[in-house]
Amino acid sequence: MISLSKVLNYDQMLDISKEFSRLRERCYLENAGAALYPASLLQKINEDFTNNVYMNPHSDKYTKDCIEQIRCLILKHFNTDPSNYSVIFTSGTTQSLKLVIESFQFSSEEVELNQGSFVYLRDNHTSVIGLREIAKEKNVNVIHISQEEFLKSIKNSVTSLKASSDRKGNSLLVYPAQNNFNGYKYPLDCIDKIKNGCLNSYLKKQLCGTSCNWYILIDAASYVSTNKLDLSKTQPDFVCLSFYKIFGYPTGLGALIVKNKSIPVLNGKKYFGGGTVDIVLSSEDFHIKRETICERYEDGTVSFLSILALKHCFDTLYSLIPKIVNNDVMETISHHTFYLAQDFYNQLKILTHENGNKAGHLYMDSDFTDISKQGSIVTFNLKRKNGLFVGYAEFQHMADLFNISVRTGCFCNSGTCQRHLNVSNKSMKAMYNAGHKCGDDIDLLKGKPTGAIRVSFGYYNTFRDVDKLINMICKCFVKIQIEKPIRTLNIYKSSQTPIIEKQLENICKLNEECYSITYTGVADITLMEIAIFPIKSCGAFKINRHWKIGPKGFQFDREWMVVKDNGVCLTQKQCPQMCTVCPEINLERQSMMLHCQGMPSISIPLEQISTNEYKESSLCHSKVCTDIIKGTDCGDAVADWISNALGIAFLRLIRQSSNDTRSQKKKNDGSNKLLSLSNQAQFLLVNKATVKWLRNKIDDPLFTDDIDSLTDRFRGNLIIDMAQELAEKEWQKVIIGDHLFNIDGQCPRCQMVCIDQKTGQKTVEPLRTISEQFAGKLRFGIYLSYAGTVNGSKSSILKRYAQVVPIYNDVSNNTSR
Repeated sequence: MISLSKVLNYDQMLDISKEFSRLRERCYLENAGAALYPASLLQKINEDFTNNVYMNPHSDKYTKDCIEQIRCLILKHFNTDPSNYSVIFTSGTTQSLKLVIESFQFSSEEVELNQGSFVYLRDNHTSVIGLREIAKEKNVNVIHISQEEFLKSIKNSVTSLKASSDRKGNSLLVYPAQNNFNGYKYPLDCIDKIKNGCLNSYLKKQLCGTSCNWYILIDAASYVSTNKLDLSKTQPDFVCLSFYKIFGYPTGLGALIVKNKSIPVLNGKKYFGGGTVDIVLSSEDFHIKRETICERYEDGTVSFLSILALKHCFDTLYSLIPKIVNNDVMETISHHTFYLAQDFYNQLKILTHENGNKAGHLYMDSDFTDISKQGSIVTFNLKRKNGLFVGYAEFQHMADLFNISVRTGCFCNSGTCQRHLNVSNKSMKAMYNAGHKCGDDIDLLKGKPTGAIRVSFGYYNTFRDVDKLINMICKCFVKIQIEKPIRTLNIYKSSQTPIIEKQLENICKLNEECYSITYTGVADITLMEIAIFPIKSCGAFKINRHWKIGPKGFQFDREWMVVKDNGVCLTQKQCPQMCTVCPEINLERQSMMLHCQGMPSISIPLEQISTNEYKESSLCHSKVCTDIIKGTDCGDAVADWISNALGIAFLRLIRQSSNDTRSQKKKNDGSNKLLSLSNQAQFLLVNKATVKWLRNKIDDPLFTDDIDSLTDRFRGNLIIDMAQELAEKEWQKVIIGDHLFNIDGQCPRCQMVCIDQKTGQKTVEPLRTISEQFAGKLRFGIYLSYAGTVNGSKSSILKRYAQVVPIYNDVSNNTSR
């Protein structure tokens, strides 16, 4: 095993890892999205706020003085001081950007009609591109520049500094210090070149000749999270950032750092809020804004407790990270994270399938040979052995299964994403018209990716995290590479004899079940099982004979859910052990018994009542698939029981109210079917023949599920058996017994099918094989909604072993023909 870091040694990383023990087995590789806060940071903040009194800084001088000290601390972190720069607190990078464009004076003082331009790189974050809408309202030219043109203009700069009187307006250039898409670092030593006119030639191409005063706004949000920004060496006019990107806490707090010499150009601010004026008249259009820029621009009361927490953020970071590189904390973090990303990049670059085809498709603008040009981000997609792309949503599911946090999509950076995916504007619009939107799960269109996978490292990461990610990629997508010595799982290195014997044993089991059970009067397609899941994400209750169909699906199916103390619904994705909680409905006793190994059973009534123990409540913070659920709390006794059974404190059991009107969405026939707490449909049907087919396709010797166990993973309400696999995908409707059901599409699958429903243990299969067999489309089973009775029946009872008759295009087509 390679050492934990080329910068930080084992003991140092051990001390850091203790701060993040809450991660347990989770591998967090989304530092570009948000850093993680160390545990001791919250302890220090809590101790400070508990022992001291901080009040509104508008009235409390002590709190105001503390805030001023924090401003100085921030400037010191960036190697400057109040004589050169000022700090304006904002809600984050986005507000800082917006504040500049709203206040920026594009006209020169001499000639008001001489307007400058708003210039931005296409590789900027969406929050920068959105500034053009405000710039257009100011009637200035909006110009975008490609990465290639920008770098070429800087490299081949021919400055033509003219006298100030010849300048025509003020132009604002916005570019990122580090591209949040792939970590490419844009040069910061070019500020003087830009101010001296190295981009004038580009503007002339766009505007038929112009000369202007240049001002530079740096989006440093991505850069400062793992790099040192030295404002004594590079001096942009404006810098914007968010503190949670650096420290993980506090969220909702950022800063606009303004060069003092550039303050006069920010004289276009219109709105004023509390604390920003020296005088205001309510009955006359008269006010005078405060002289100090931070007081003039911080409307209302600043988030003073969050600001005061920054002292502890800096102190904690400086105490955790030794000054190894250039005697600087951020330089040390920069090198540490760079080497981690470099190692992952190099491994992914050479990763190949057994047929020699490359597995990784990288979207980088550097080759990781120069730390001054590359940050700790690697962006890529994967390709299968046959050369087809793996969808990023599929990768996300597998990463979640392995407790690995990554980011997928375009990361709010459409310019770089579009450039690397080689997608034209016309194609982007076509993708939108085809249904793809930012942030959705449509990861492939016509086999081409709509986004990518981003891995980003923080100071708390080690090479073990790199190994874990590479191991997951090899195990799930590049099987041959699992044998490489770097992997921790060596499943193919054992003797072949036991593996062959196990495969033969599985084949025997399959053969024993590859026949239809004969019952008197039963057709070729039979309803073999009926199952309900009274508590969402808990174990199944299998029906022996028959069950009632209600207005929301099967009676009592997914009528209860477990919620955490913050009101969020708990599922097996967060707690796989939920499957070991097994509800049992007893209609005679009108009760539901809950069973869990090692626990005494507990009973709760089925009749919905309202007493002191069972309180009606609107769960404003608990949602199922974005729907707010109105429910009833089932009391303290069962809450304590479930908390003990799952080992999670303060859980509650909530029952959906009988008058809750949650319904299906996007119904083609215009109907509005009521739903219980199920995700998308009233019923889920699984074909056992398709399960057998899938089991035959799984070639992982570590996966030992028999057919019944594999079927249970899909958590179907209706389990049918027939001779033909995959036939259910073509059905339009289906009659089961005396009941008609509409087909509402195939069921999208996630990592929950990789949880053994008996033990709660996680496996890679069957999601990997489903992905392989269906070209990345994670679908298995079909959704049904109830359409009513047939054959003159008025019974709401569905019987086990009933005949199943599929309908194709509304024409009855019994497969027994």
